[in-house]
Amino acid sequence: MLSPDRGTTNHLSMSNKAKKIQNIEIFKEDIKKLSYEESISALETILADVQDENISLDKIQVNYIQGHLLLKHCEELLQFVEQEINEINPDFLNID
Repeated sequence: MLSPDRGTTNHLSMSNKAKKIQNIEIFKEDIKKLSYEESISALETILADVQDENISLDKIQVNYIQGHLLLKHCEELLQFVEQEINEINPDFLNID
């Protein structure tokens, strides 16, 4: 049989997990709205935060998640632009 403390811990753990998943979804939606430059700026801010010796473990975790999502967003934006560049017809660029 589970002790009351263990059951409470499991419930809190599940609640925290659900909250973290919800926060990640919010981060994703917010990040989708950012330009490449804004995303790079946010990554630079995270890097500065991580270099702070007084950073909490919770903040490290949030920074890691946000940084990962921002990096993925930047990669997707770069891939999109690369694809657009590859689709440019060289005849359109001919200025003769």
